[in-house]
Amino acid sequence: MLRIFKTNWWFNIHMILGLLLGITIMIVGVTGALLSYRPEIMALINSDILHVEKSADKPLAISEIVEKVYKQQANISISSVTVYSDETRSASVNFGRTAYLVNPYTGEMLPNAKGGEFFGVMLTLHRWMTFQVVSQDVRLIGKQVVAISTVAIIILSISGLWLYLPIMRRNFLKSMAVNFKRGWFAILYKLHIVVGIYTLIFVLIMCLTGLYWSYDWYRTALYKIAGVEQPVRNMHGRQPTKVETVDDLGYLDTIYTIFKDNIGEDYTSTTLNTVAQNGTYSVSYQNDKGSSNRIQVDIENNKIIFNNTSDNRTIGEKFMSSIYPLHSGYFFGEIGKFLWCVSSAAMALFMISGFVMFYKRIKARYRFGKQP
Repeated sequence: MLRIFKTNWWFNIHMILGLLLGITIMIVGVTGALLSYRPEIMALINSDILHVEKSADKPLAISEIVEKVYKQQANISISSVTVYSDETRSASVNFGRTAYLVNPYTGEMLPNAKGGEFFGVMLTLHRWMTFQVVSQDVRLIGKQVVAISTVAIIILSISGLWLYLPIMRRNFLKSMAVNFKRGWFAILYKLHIVVGIYTLIFVLIMCLTGLYWSYDWYRTALYKIAGVEQPVRNMHGRQPTKVETVDDLGYLDTIYTIFKDNIGEDYTSTTLNTVAQNGTYSVSYQNDKGSSNRIQVDIENNKIIFNNTSDNRTIGEKFMSSIYPLHSGYFFGEIGKFLWCVSSAAMALFMISGFVMFYKRIKARYRFGKQP
């Protein structure tokens, strides 16, 4: 039993996992870091189309925006609409994974946003390790590779801490500092360890929440532990129903009115799903702190039947609604997002430095006539 605590045992596990999954771990980490600031990057490179001049006292109603889009794009079926509290921001209509920017005052469709395809590739790499989802089977395989890599990161983090613990006990302050006056290999070795220790908690939170999307059994277990009923997922997907007149689309205005009456002005963006699920419509929104929130609207009874920010929620309900904010760091505001981004990007440092250390180790063994 005590064998599992031996340093050599953990060192071998650490080295083998790093060698086998280092590339995929680096891809997951770097893409996650890039996606952390996707909204800011997109806003920067698309400032000419993300903002429009106010040409009226107020923007068009959501139903009017959608109607005008259908007249310009007859072959699409819109699944959701995003509007902003900043009335100079372009609205967005979405179908599938494609989004069109729209002038909220005229309903005119704007040029495609730059960078959309790039971040689309980053997202598919981060979630499914593919440049595009060519088939359900390929997506499933990629999803499992990402899941295994996530588990590997957890083991690498814990084993790395265990291996360095004796040195930390001897002189904690010195063990957590990097001497940049030493040689490049010594610096790289120390960065591998020290940065890993500093980012350990952030990385573990990222991985433990990321597994929510990887394994059904893990997601079910989280719901049971939290004491929250797990929502039923529609495995066949929800197909938006195409409608073309304001009369048909008036329900969108009703949803938005209910949202505004209950949430007020405490939001920066709002996304309304155009398709009902179990007779209700989902509305997601973000506030100025960057946190994502969701409500479920019953338009027949003119009320909200679910609000993940409600004060009367249990601790378990609050936790389950915070999975994505915790995974992305948004839960802790801008500081959290920055720390999560740096921690995710550090996967590249860990893998590159790990490969270099392995190479030096093999080279040294051969130099002294030993077998690797």
